[in-house]
Amino acid sequence: MDDPTQEQLENSPHLEKRTVGGELRYYVKKIEDHWPVVIEDHPDAAGHEAWWTPDGGFHATHAQLRRDAMVGGIV
Repeated sequence: MDDPTQEQLENSPHLEKRTVGGELRYYVKKIEDHWPVVIEDHPDAAGHEAWWTPDGGFHATHAQLRRDAMVGGIV
């Protein structure tokens, strides 16, 4: 999977742009809609977040979300 471009991140209806600590991030909206199996199998994931940085780098606060993101994108 190629990293998304900043243009793709800007135009995605699935992402919400936020600035955190001076860093621009594109957070996944309604994470439970994109990873329902993760939420079902790991209820603690419901409170976690996933985001991209403008360079296309992916980050997540739950290990399963990071692993699943390597398989396919949602941008």
